[in-house]
Amino acid sequence: MTFIGWAILTFSIVCYLPFFIWLSASYLNNGDQSKRKNIFCLVMMSVGLLNALNSFLFKIQDTYAFAVMVIIILLFSLYMFSIVRKDKRKVSF
Repeated sequence: MTFIGWAILTFSIVCYLPFFIWLSASYLNNGDQSKRKNIFCLVMMSVGLLNALNSFLFKIQDTYAFAVMVIIILLFSLYMFSIVRKDKRKVSF
């Protein structure tokens, strides 16, 4: 793996993983917990299911499948972040 690959991997483990854990906890602790828990589980299971289906049925190249999963997780993170920000605004005022 090249230096840029190691740099991206290190950044994602050191910076993004703790942020995703905090964001997930904040998302699940505030608001309608059952609805949010169902949405969170659905997205996480769909990412896992996409990975399994790719291995057995689709046979997409691993780099493309990984990119699709990363995009799904990043878009869901943006969604969770917007919801958490709305919750924080309601609490602060």
